[in-house]
Amino acid sequence: MKDGKDSGFEIVSLPISNTSELFTGSGPSNPGSGGSGFGQSQFASNSLKDVIENYLRYYAHGESHTARAKRYDLEHFLKFIAGSPANIQNVSVSEWTMQRTKDFIDQRLAQGESPATVSRRLATIKHFGRTIAERLPGYVNPAREVKSPSFQISKPKGLTAEEIQALKDAADTDVIRKQGKFSAHRNRFLLLFLLATGLRADEVRVLTLGQLTDDRRWCRNVKTKGRRFRNVYLDEAIRVELEKYLALRDESLREKFSETVGIEINARVPVIVSTYRAVPQKPESLAMSPKGIWNAISELGIIASSSDSKIRLHPHRLRHTFAHGLLDSSLDIRLVAQALGHSDVRTTMRYTERSDEQLAEAIEKRSRS
Repeated sequence: MKDGKDSGFEIVSLPISNTSELFTGSGPSNPGSGGSGFGQSQFASNSLKDVIENYLRYYAHGESHTARAKRYDLEHFLKFIAGSPANIQNVSVSEWTMQRTKDFIDQRLAQGESPATVSRRLATIKHFGRTIAERLPGYVNPAREVKSPSFQISKPKGLTAEEIQALKDAADTDVIRKQGKFSAHRNRFLLLFLLATGLRADEVRVLTLGQLTDDRRWCRNVKTKGRRFRNVYLDEAIRVELEKYLALRDESLREKFSETVGIEINARVPVIVSTYRAVPQKPESLAMSPKGIWNAISELGIIASSSDSKIRLHPHRLRHTFAHGLLDSSLDIRLVAQALGHSDVRTTMRYTERSDEQLAEAIEKRSRS
């Protein structure tokens, strides 16, 4: 598994060893495993890099946003503990201490990383340590007592009605400019679908035809970030767009592969497709890459921007826009949490945050009443 091309650090597969057994059902702490196991002192002498790599193999494989973030977080942490790239392989688990974890947090903040990003990195490190502690009796997670940097929760930024219309117009223009090319139709539908459902990019990327009900009113069993499942409702407007898009999608796939194998439009084919490096016999290979989805949405933001108004667009901003719109229309924070797939309503409460200007306006209004 590779990661962090820009930093020169690679996560590679290792031969199965004692450290790898920590993250399987037959780990050293499992009395019924039949393995030789190892104690704390023996474990402490292991290469920290090896332990991290085996952890990532089981907890951060794949190309989801969460998996990539875990790999980057532990990559940066390992490089900090090592001090230099040349020393990475020589760092032992014993060199990871609570103080070194605190020092890492302070360094990232000093380098200008946002408190939210640093908090996420610490959460990854804590999970790494907690996973080891759960499997190795007596081991104490060095990051357990390290506190996250405090920061004011900001209200996620959505799009205005004017920006939404500008994006829709840009998507229509792009279809005309590219003379009806399927990729332009697909990107237009992707924009509308994300705005209408609030799905994460990773969720829509792996959504298959088989998850759509026959009446196209629901997407069933959408896997969330927390490995739970939810059903996502499709309103009438997006159902109309979906039917038109699916017809174009199926036509495009048949044209692309008719001379080779003739693709069967079945339940395992992704809703949002890309034929780049696709293998017809493997429906999952037709899914757009995470970068492909990001680029498609970002490009529409660039097209919609004017000299007076720049629209910085990414898939998650469309999710924020959906959340704001649903909260405004329903006034029900728990309903919004369910629609977004949040396991904890406190995460959704971010959308109720008010700016200092709004607070000031409310106080002024109160003083005049």
